[in-house]
Formats: sequence, structure tokens, C-alpha cells
Amino acid sequence: MSHENKDSGVFAQHQAALSEGRFLIQKCGGCNQHIYFPREVCPHCGSDDLALVAPTGLGTVYSVTTVRRKPDAGGDYNVCLIDLDEGVRLMSRVEMSPVDAVQVGQRVQARVVLEKDQGVVVFDPVSTAAVAATAAKPVPHGPAASAAVHTSPGLQALRGSAAIAGVATFGCGEATGFTEMEVLARAARAAVADAGLKMSDIDGLCTASVLSTMWPMPVTEYLGINPRYINGTMVGGSSFVAHLLPAMMALQSGQCNAVLVCYGSTQRTSTFGRAEIAQARRVMDPQPYETPYAPMQPLSAYALATRRHMHQYGTTRHQLAEVAVAARAWAQRNPEAFMREPLSIDDVLKARMVSDPLSVRDCCLVTDGGGAFVLVRADRARDLAKKPVYVLGNATANWNRQVSSMHDLTVTAASQSGREAFAMAGMKPADMGVVQLYDAFTINTLLFLEDLGFCKKGEAGDFVQNGGIAPGGHLPVNTNGGGLSCTHPGMYGIFTVIEAVRQLRGEGGERQVSGVKTALAHGNGGTLSSQSTAILGTFETL
Repeated sequence: MSHENKDSGVFAQHQAALSEGRFLIQKCGGCNQHIYFPREVCPHCGSDDLALVAPTGLGTVYSVTTVRRKPDAGGDYNVCLIDLDEGVRLMSRVEMSPVDAVQVGQRVQARVVLEKDQGVVVFDPVSTAAVAATAAKPVPHGPAASAAVHTSPGLQALRGSAAIAGVATFGCGEATGFTEMEVLARAARAAVADAGLKMSDIDGLCTASVLSTMWPMPVTEYLGINPRYINGTMVGGSSFVAHLLPAMMALQSGQCNAVLVCYGSTQRTSTFGRAEIAQARRVMDPQPYETPYAPMQPLSAYALATRRHMHQYGTTRHQLAEVAVAARAWAQRNPEAFMREPLSIDDVLKARMVSDPLSVRDCCLVTDGGGAFVLVRADRARDLAKKPVYVLGNATANWNRQVSSMHDLTVTAASQSGREAFAMAGMKPADMGVVQLYDAFTINTLLFLEDLGFCKKGEAGDFVQNGGIAPGGHLPVNTNGGGLSCTHPGMYGIFTVIEAVRQLRGEGGERQVSGVKTALAHGNGGTLSSQSTAILGTFETL
């Protein structure tokens, strides 16, 4: 192992160098790849023969967003992803005026500035003619390059072995006067009753919370249950979709007989709001290579993905607006949806820009809400109160935490979770009757339609044109109104499952899709980080 100072970790060495005005990245002696951010083991070959080296500092803007703020709040500023010529990507900003003049493909040069007693890497524009990128290395593709599908005989044997027997929501919108535990408990009790069970029948628990790392323990205590199977896996908004497969394994092993998956949040009405949560995350879930540039997270990460998709495939704001308008059209048919007022393409295009190219109408709601569902073995489900909905496939994938670590901002880990969930189910995208996607931002819907195989990469903009995913379109997507118009308490994934079940039971009311027998529910967590896909079906699909 080759470090500047073997008595300290590589993070401390990197920060110390920045404080001295030196920008360093790593080079691996095992595979000769450059690495950023610095770490103890090479992510490409696993070697620990890593040396801190000075890069040329030359790079190219891979994507950019301008965060829009009022002058009295400090004014606008840009957040960029820069591909260094050594083949690594990092978040930074480009120092130029006006701040929104930065262009994708622009050539830049790094320098270190001191801010709040800490060195920070920023970039200045350089002449493209003077400094060409002919010697630049591409950013390695990493796991995204693999097309292998992992579907073992054991996974295929689990197909249809468990069914969702009960679902419920509570407090979606504003739950004034309730704590997040109370919202969760109301939804949990209603889901258990919907399944025709009692809380004493529950011997498995899956739950997660943004605010508590030990959330299953107070939930167990509050509900008064004694679960033999406990899963507190927290991978952001996809957690509750990702809980499906482990719960199926627990049921099939006989470890438990009835698993409650539950969630509650009061982020809209709680005194501990989004600003406080963001501050806590900076301590509990630090992103030291992105935080210095003040991205408005998670929004700015999705704005960067949007800008890259636009640059690479010609996607337009009008096409993004189609997603928001379609979600609202479905919400108008859903009495539970928080926002049901008419919304037009023009309304979205004229909405206040927040982190361009995403406006406030490209962003999900900020609501309270609880959701829960109950999973049991298939043979038991047939004897319970409601029509069973069978889990035919489920897979989860995660390639990154930071958006700057994504190998391609237009390809998410949904391309892996989707193909593996379909393989387990023995189905394909064309077999799906309804699709429930985690639409925290309008770009999510486009990315997931592509990555899950409903259209080719770069063609989702055309796919959603002219009401393609709205009521009466060629694919019913987010039939409850989604996170954009129905509810988004902070982690939306559980609501994709609940709406899929309601559609498969025929309980959609005015928004019900006729004759639907299959559904896809897809969760997303972090900043296009974790992805989990579930394929659900009625008895006819077994």
C-alpha cells in the first residue's frame, strides 16, 4: 500500500493535501486505473497498492445544473460533474459568469481554493482549441457494464410462493397532530385487518425510517408484537420493495407465517422538518466529496441526470412535463391523492425553476403518510379475506451512493433489478398490465421506463408524448397519481406496491384499469442509487 502518510487514512491525507492547495487523486498499481474518490481498496481490481498522485487537472463538463436562489439568499450557483482526463468523475463547480453559462462538453481546469478553512476543488473554463481532450480516458463502466442475469433455481422456486394479503394507507397528505409512529401504526393495523388477521398473528416485521437507524425496535415495541423475523434494511425509498424477497425466504423457511411491511412519516407537518433532516444527514450519512458544492439534494442529483439525458438523447422539458401532467390526470381519479387540481403542459413549463432543468412541478410532493402491507405464504392467502396478489419476482440492485459515482447518469441499477425480477417471474415488460414507478422527479419515470425495458434507451421522451402514460394511453403508469401528485412522505416505494395490489384486486375505483392481471412496482432510493423491482400477479398468472 502506497500512501503519503501511512499513519492516517486516505480521506485525511486527501483533505490535508487540499488544505495545502494540492489536489490529489489515486492511481492503482494493480490495474493502472485512476480512482476518485480516494479509498483503501481499488474498486476495479481489489488491489490495495494505491498511491495518491497529482492529476493534470484538465477535464470536461459531464453534466451541470444551476441552483436557483433569490439574491438575498446568495443568488444562483452551478453544480457540475467533471470528467477528468485521467478517467475519473467528481462533483465541483465551474467559476464563470454568468453562473448558468456552463455547457456540457466544456473544457475546464482544476484549482484549489480555501473555503471555511478547508481546501475545495473548483474549475475554470479553458479554451477547447488550446486544450483538447484527445488523451482523455473514459470513466470506467463498472458493474453497469455487466449484462449477466442472476436467476438461480432457488429463486425461481420462490415464484408465487408468497402473496400480499392486506394493504392500507393512512394520513396521506397532511396528518396534523400525528407522530410518524402513529401514522405507521394506523396503516399497519388497517393492513392487518384488510388481510383478515389480528396483530397477534404477525410474526415477521420489515420497516425502515429516515430518522431512526434502529427503527424496527420501537415499531415492535409500539405495535406490541413479537416477530421471529425482523428486517430493518434501509436503502432509501426502495427499501419496502426490497423487503419482499427476504420476507418470502423467511416465510418459505418456516421462520414466520405473516410478515408486516410498514412505514410512516410526518415530514410535512412535523416540527422536525426537511431542513433539519438534511442537516442530520450531513452528520449521519456524510457525502464529503459532494457537500462542499451545496447541491440541493436530492433534487440537484436528479437535475444533473436530466441535463445529461437531454444532452445525450435530445429529451425536452415538454416531454418531462408530459410525465407530471399524466400523473395529475391519474390523481384526479383518486380521492386519496393530495393534489387533484388541473395541471397543463404549459403550467409545468412556466413553473418556478429550482435546480434547472427541473422546476417545482417536476418535483414530488412533500406530504405525510403511512403505508403497510401483509405478506403470507400462498397456500394460506387463499383462505384469507381478500383476493391474493402473488409475488412473482423481486430483485434489488445498488451501484452507487453519490450521484458523482454513477458510471452513466442515463443508466440506473434498475436495468439490473428489472431484468432479474422479470427473469424470476418468467415474464417480460410487454406482459405488464400496470406499472407503478417511483417518480420522485419527472426524469425518474423516463429513466425507469427505459431501464426496465418498456422502451429503448433514449426513447422514453417519445414514449410518454401525447398522454402515452396517462389515462387512455398505451401504458398505465402510476395510476394513483404517483409521488408527483398522490403522496410522497419521503420514501415512496411502499405506495408503488400498495397501488399495484389495489389494481390487481380491482379496487381502483374510477382509476381502475380493466382486466389487469399483472403489475410492476419499482422503488428507487438515494440519488438514483438503490433500485428494487417487483413483479406481481393474480392467481391466473401462477
